[in-house]
Amino acid sequence: MPKVTGPLFSVAASGVFKDQMEFRIVAGQTIVADRRNAPATRSAAQQQQSARFGAAVAAWKLATAGTKAAWKAAAASTGMTGYQLYLSEYQTQHVTPPDDPILP
Repeated sequence: MPKVTGPLFSVAASGVFKDQMEFRIVAGQTIVADRRNAPATRSAAQQQQSARFGAAVAAWKLATAGTKAAWKAAAASTGMTGYQLYLSEYQTQHVTPPDDPILP
């Protein structure tokens, strides 16, 4: 269970207190609110996106060292890692397994 960090009712307080209230910082101000509850079920679109992301991660894990090095080199000027660029292009290019994305 997360705990409140910083003194209670202070500027630095954030976290959940006794499963009843949540301290969070919004726009630089600390507020107290009811706990946010995530929906219990995910939509079909969310499940499909998770499956696509999982397929991208699995494809990266199966990639050869040479392929990974090529993606790392391509990502050097983008501020991303080769892994991040691969996953991004996998989603952007709408790749379906067993295909791989094309280097940008």
